[in-house]
Amino acid sequence: MAGHGARTGRKPIVGGGRITGRLLAIVAIVMVGGLAATGFAMVYPVPFDNPLGIAALVALCFPLHLLVISALAGALAFLARRRRARLTAGLFVFAALLSAAMALWPSIVLWRFAHIESIELSLGNYLANAVHLNLGTPQPARTVVYGVAADGTTLRLDIWPATTHDGESPRPALVRIHGGAFTHGNRSDMPDWDRWFNGLGYTVFDVDYRLPPPVRWLDEIGDVKCALGWVAAHAEDENIDPARISVVGFSAGATLAMLAAYSMGDPKLPPSCDTAPVKVRSVISLYGIPDMPRLYDTSPSTQLVHESSAQYIGGSPSEYPDRHAAVSPLIYIGPSSPPTIAFLGASDRIVPSGQLDILDAALKKAGVASQAYLLPATDHGFDVNWGGFATQFARAKIEQFLQQRP
Repeated sequence: MAGHGARTGRKPIVGGGRITGRLLAIVAIVMVGGLAATGFAMVYPVPFDNPLGIAALVALCFPLHLLVISALAGALAFLARRRRARLTAGLFVFAALLSAAMALWPSIVLWRFAHIESIELSLGNYLANAVHLNLGTPQPARTVVYGVAADGTTLRLDIWPATTHDGESPRPALVRIHGGAFTHGNRSDMPDWDRWFNGLGYTVFDVDYRLPPPVRWLDEIGDVKCALGWVAAHAEDENIDPARISVVGFSAGATLAMLAAYSMGDPKLPPSCDTAPVKVRSVISLYGIPDMPRLYDTSPSTQLVHESSAQYIGGSPSEYPDRHAAVSPLIYIGPSSPPTIAFLGASDRIVPSGQLDILDAALKKAGVASQAYLLPATDHGFDVNWGGFATQFARAKIEQFLQQRP
């Protein structure tokens, strides 16, 4: 009886070991498959509206975070090895090496690019922000109404006052315009930028604008111009210099920032409230779109672009050629356009890299000061990682750009 009991007692251990071995094998296969697919999408621009495209975008925005997967895969390889599951252990080792390569490739190429551009990057800054996302919401305590649209919509912005105390008065100002494919988003959505600009001595006016439905191709740019007019009109109240108002935008917001600056005073794109034109001092564009008609069929994420165009403009360039042209910043560039600095990821899966070349060439042809940076191994919305190497690079170049135009 004792021997029978002993043998009976060992069976669950053997069975449990087999289950654990199978589970480890499944995890290894899934891990390798997921990493391989994501790695492919990091190199090839799988559309943003595909789950694999989103996974690759996250990996490119947070590359060194993949080393956590490397460490986990290494630990699982050790466990599998102890259980004499050599094939499974080998898969985990491969996963560890693959995730390490995916982590180091974007980091190394960005580091080299920054070195060529004489910009120092900080691993400590990356690690200090490792669990921090540059995401936010409107700030009611700082909110003011900058206008009421003809349809009765109340238009609001958040004021982020400069935080430096160097005695300068009045201050320069930045009107910041959020992104969101022209269909969604909100003011103060990336608050680290607002705080950072405040630290440089800029008071930031973070703007909301009307979104679809209905189509808003005239309303969105009209609201941005209305906000610029409000800022200039309230310059004395806010202790800012009306001659030093710049614009900064992100994605769709960068497109609107360029559009507002380059088309200021053009009757085709009037402000949505009664306000005088404002001469914009400079433009900062992060992954904006200078040529809207060209984007329609050249974006890697055509479904996203087509759906957004239908909501924002009403349809395709073939259906509404005049509307698409009217909201394309490129056609308004001229000798009086303000100096511009622009950033775009070479791996952006929404805005093709050629868009940056088009913008830079048009500005320089018009005799306008232009700086354009195509960031290697970098995707759309990279600055959600505030400590990321691409974000560090952009901050350094923007600070230099603004110092040249105090």
